[in-house]
Amino acid sequence: MKPHVRAAAAAVALAHSLGRPIVRVYGHETSASCRITLAVRGRIVSGYDHTRHCYVTGALPNLYHHGEKSHLILAPKGFGIYGGFDHDSTSHFLVKVTGSEAHMFDDKEDTYYAYSV
Repeated sequence: MKPHVRAAAAAVALAHSLGRPIVRVYGHETSASCRITLAVRGRIVSGYDHTRHCYVTGALPNLYHHGEKSHLILAPKGFGIYGGFDHDSTSHFLVKVTGSEAHMFDDKEDTYYAYSV
């Protein structure tokens, strides 16, 4: 998964799990913030990645990253767990939200990533 797509997926999971809009996520692997304004109302996702100048939209579990012109699946499983698939990289991933942190495992890269708001 591309880093900015991964950050967008983490942002959606965080906004959905926390039940509030977010304005940025911090990627621990890059030690950098990604300025993304995003809200989830019911199943509807509406967001803008200011770093990449593109929208992230859709209705859970079906999302679209306009910058990559790529579809994502992000399905809430309950208890802060989300299963996902990135069509662009053909990568399955899992997100676990605990408090204000999202921990993501990318199956294709066999790597864990962490994000926080």
